[in-house]
Amino acid sequence: MATTSAGLSTPKGMTRRRAETRRRVMAAAYDVFTELGIRDAPVELICERAGFTRGAFYSNFASKEELFLAIYEAEMRERAERLRAAVERAAEEAAPGSVDEVLQKAGLLFLESLAADETWYLLNAEFRAQAMRQPELREPTAAAEGRFHDALAEILQNLLDRLDMRLTVDQRSAVVTIVALYETMLERAILDGLPDKADSRYLTDVLPRLFTALIAPGR
Repeated sequence: MATTSAGLSTPKGMTRRRAETRRRVMAAAYDVFTELGIRDAPVELICERAGFTRGAFYSNFASKEELFLAIYEAEMRERAERLRAAVERAAEEAAPGSVDEVLQKAGLLFLESLAADETWYLLNAEFRAQAMRQPELREPTAAAEGRFHDALAEILQNLLDRLDMRLTVDQRSAVVTIVALYETMLERAILDGLPDKADSRYLTDVLPRLFTALIAPGR
């Protein structure tokens, strides 16, 4: 469960004890959400798994939806940091002048950062469907996704600056396009019943080519 390491740091103004309570509730919730789905996950079961009372839950999270958004933020923050390190390493290890090779590898790294497994994608898809139906969830969901997209855009721009390349569209549009295409292709792989979703030719061939199509030599 990837969220635990992302949630270890103590947020500003929060005691270590409360931060640890939040971390344990988030870790337990991730497991319960994975087993039962977000909508059908009882708060009581999350509390039982975390070893806390309902009071401890509601003193940290107003609802399961707020809890999932906290998990999302921690998970995506960790993925962005892993991606940043991997992209920098790919750029440093590349042979001089091998721009296409670096971009191809970076494209695959970006895709891997979006959804490491089918379970995380399905949780995201379930929550996004809830947010679409419930107006009060739309703004916080869009804000959380926007922060992740901004982190991806920064990583992408830093890479392109090092390679003296540029995007053919604005940063946010490029990232939103890559994310949307990735999710569509992953959904296709799931519906087609591919045993290894990461081996889908859409994810290993088509999307990296589209990624590089959004990039041109710098001016």
